[in-house]
Amino acid sequence: MKTLYMKILFTVSIIAVLLGCEKPDYITPNDQTDILKVYASVEDEPAKETFSSRIVGDTIFLDVDYYYPINSDNEVDLSKLLLYAQIPQNAKITPALRGFTDLSSPIKVKITGGGGSDKEYIIKANKRGNTDVLSAKLEFDDINGDVVESTAIIIGNDLNFSVVPGTIMRNPRVTYSLNRHAQGSFVNGSTVNLDQPLTFTVTSVGNAKKDYTMKVVEAKKLPRGIREGSAKVMFAKRMKGDLGITTENLASGLALSGKYLVVNIAGQRSIYLDALTGQKVGDVDLSISGVLHNNNVTSDDAGNILVCNYSWGGGDVFKVYKKSSVSGALEPFISAPLFNSFGEKISVAGDITKDAIITSPLVGIGESNWFARWQVKNGVVVSQDPEVVNLSPSYKWNWSNADVIHTSSTDIAASYYVTGYSTNRLAKINGSTNGLLEQNTALDLNFISNSVDYMEFNNAKFVTYNYVNSQPWGSADQVFLLNAESPLVGNPSTGSSLGLIWSPAAGLYGAAAAGGSYNSSGKGDVIMGVSENGYYMYLYFMFTNGYVVGVQFDCVDL
Repeated sequence: MKTLYMKILFTVSIIAVLLGCEKPDYITPNDQTDILKVYASVEDEPAKETFSSRIVGDTIFLDVDYYYPINSDNEVDLSKLLLYAQIPQNAKITPALRGFTDLSSPIKVKITGGGGSDKEYIIKANKRGNTDVLSAKLEFDDINGDVVESTAIIIGNDLNFSVVPGTIMRNPRVTYSLNRHAQGSFVNGSTVNLDQPLTFTVTSVGNAKKDYTMKVVEAKKLPRGIREGSAKVMFAKRMKGDLGITTENLASGLALSGKYLVVNIAGQRSIYLDALTGQKVGDVDLSISGVLHNNNVTSDDAGNILVCNYSWGGGDVFKVYKKSSVSGALEPFISAPLFNSFGEKISVAGDITKDAIITSPLVGIGESNWFARWQVKNGVVVSQDPEVVNLSPSYKWNWSNADVIHTSSTDIAASYYVTGYSTNRLAKINGSTNGLLEQNTALDLNFISNSVDYMEFNNAKFVTYNYVNSQPWGSADQVFLLNAESPLVGNPSTGSSLGLIWSPAAGLYGAAAAGGSYNSSGKGDVIMGVSENGYYMYLYFMFTNGYVVGVQFDCVDL
């Protein structure tokens, strides 16, 4: 037993000796010698990265402002800078950066790595005035004389002004902001030519100089809808005082064709305006045969004009003519003997040279809920005889006050909108069942709602309808632009409607405000359009004997 114990003790001792002779692991020191970062501060702000640097090879350029703070008269003393450096682990810098460093002349520093390697650097201070452009703004007059502003997006040496493509910039001028010791290469607020990129140079003390490139860049769009607060009244023209429409109670409708807005005057030569300024451009002949010829007009998405007569019914022929532009020829399009009166309103969704749905409500009787509908496929009217649609009991209207517009150019089962007196609500109808989907609160029954339009713009949907004062007293004469994707809830005339985007004050553009006779005909119209570049949506409306108005909305992402 004793012998066994001794053997075990001997074995353990041998293992201990062997383990005691194993060599320890040593960590190799970091031998890197590259300076990671150098910066400086002033006495009053120790450790703050007041002045940064650029490392180019073995030279470190420290950019020091001539004055600090920039807008003060405190000249920076290069002999009293607090210098800081970030160096690799295990490395050291010589001379050590303690206290003030005099950089009035270049200095040398050496980085010694943990393994003994070293590398020398030269640190040079560039003391120059600050040449940063703090802000810049482009202002110009648009074609209506309104001032438009674009704040520069400053990216490096680029001053980019965001402008919608196709914009006519009249008298463009640029204002800019620099520090008080710097000067720009042209007088602040000067007129500039930005048809091509423009070099703008900023100079300052210490022979500081920096060139910037000023240029106009294409504006970005919001991903959806219109920009909040972008509504701008482009023009408001009095029918009689500004446009020379002296015959009262006959201005009945609007059409939008290219650059022009057509104002229809029932039974007479009509006029067309510049759609952006409202200036009268000329007359246009919309005369077609039939009782009360050119009783009303509208236009499709492509700017084709549709003109309709007023048919009394009982076999009287309802006629629609088309016109590709204000200078184009009138061509027969629809001719249909109808059982009752049509033609007080006509609406179209789509492009009649491709696919479209045309509607006209039955009017002239005490109560109605019928409308006529034609489909156009590949530029051809499917049938001259319309489909007559009955909304009962979903919606009804009285006498000559109603309008219907589809939300699709191809699908008659898609929803559509209707408005009319005396229901005086905007209603959305199920196209498959003709049943009511939703409707908002009724407007005051002393006044009339009789025109509606629908538009899709920048991935969003919009609907608008009117509210006409046909009395010599009271106040209405409003239009309401609504988000068509919001529920129809509330009364827009009181500002309580959900989804209300824009509306003028009651009476602002009516006959009384224009100094005309009261609108005994109760006529008015609304129509919407989109600019060719897709950045603007336009809302146009009129109140007979009152004003013709154009309002612009945009989708620019500021």
